[in-house]
Amino acid sequence: MGAVTRERIISEFHLLEKKAELLNIEPLEVYLIGGGNLALRGLKSATKDIHIIVLGREQFSLLQNLLETPLPKLPVYVRQYRSRWDYDLGMSTRYLHPLEGFYLDVFVKRVLDKLYLSESMVSRAEAPEEFSSHKWFRIMLVSKEDIFLFKSVTSLERTRDVEDLIALVETGLEYEIIIQELENQLSGDESLKSLVPRITHRLNILMEQLGTVKGLIRLKNYLDKISG
Repeated sequence: MGAVTRERIISEFHLLEKKAELLNIEPLEVYLIGGGNLALRGLKSATKDIHIIVLGREQFSLLQNLLETPLPKLPVYVRQYRSRWDYDLGMSTRYLHPLEGFYLDVFVKRVLDKLYLSESMVSRAEAPEEFSSHKWFRIMLVSKEDIFLFKSVTSLERTRDVEDLIALVETGLEYEIIIQELENQLSGDESLKSLVPRITHRLNILMEQLGTVKGLIRLKNYLDKISG
């Protein structure tokens, strides 16, 4: 699969805004996590896939219509699969761009049966300047702190995943936001406590490479406390 650059993402999302206008769909709002978010922030040059979250089934249906409806000279994404269940929480779909060769993964409210896109995450999300004129296909970037939390849970131990986490740490994160968000999610769903060892393992890898970072130590101490 081909990598997609920041410029390609911007161009593609502008095309989807144009398509949404031509289809006259109701306004659609998507939240970027993962590599697409980092690329738009200028924290990585390209990403192999784009991950977005929508807040419910109605928004998911609008997005499905936008991606799959053919219009001349505008992108039509090819659905690779859709989760077997059909409900508002945790449904997912993968699309392939037929020309650019990158994947677009769509999640409804929850990512891979793990973390939720919470109300506090939504409140911290911001619209990038490049898409400030969008009216139909609205792009929101979740905060750096929330990206760090998502990636700490869902990333694999690949070089590029570790590099992404390091890049986020080096921007300077507000670790109290990360801790508070994790507390909120754990209080709402006790099953998420099973994620704590995974996050701790990611922190250990980061601390081996970055050395003493007070925020990472504070976060690890919190995780040790709640797992004890």
